[in-house]
Amino acid sequence: MAQSSTPVQKPGVKPVRSIPYVSITGEDGKQRHYETNAIPLLFNRACFGWRMYLGGPNRVVSLKEVLTTSQPAEQVIAGPETEVSADKTQATTRMFETVTDGVLQRSWCIIPGDPPGTYTYDITIDGEPRGEFVFCAIEVPDQNPNTDPRDLNCPNKFNAVERDLPRHKKAS
Repeated sequence: MAQSSTPVQKPGVKPVRSIPYVSITGEDGKQRHYETNAIPLLFNRACFGWRMYLGGPNRVVSLKEVLTTSQPAEQVIAGPETEVSADKTQATTRMFETVTDGVLQRSWCIIPGDPPGTYTYDITIDGEPRGEFVFCAIEVPDQNPNTDPRDLNCPNKFNAVERDLPRHKKAS
């Protein structure tokens, strides 16, 4: 007879997942966080990023992050660890980052001149390809700080959905 077991999870604790996210500072000054890849181009108000669950102990890893945009940026603000292509559609960042509690994450904020369209981040950790995050940057003509990114129209939109963990069956 097969038995099923459900992993024990503490109440109120969300499972750790790899996700894209967006945060927006509203008119009230409060920051709101969304698990989505739809980025409203709200200058100096919207930020976006990715969180990747790697597991294991706290440690420093070698990170290579390649950003490719479907249109060139008007301006690029980057440190010495970032190389920007001549056409301003690709930026490659190489740096060491700290994995804390099994999670590695990075984020950026929208500035004037950031183009609408697709933003793709290819992530390599310690020389191994580890993931891709695809964002959709969408113009917000009225710059309304109360824009909810989940309401934006994006061809490759992702909105996180909480689901029960799958039940694993064991043969006996």
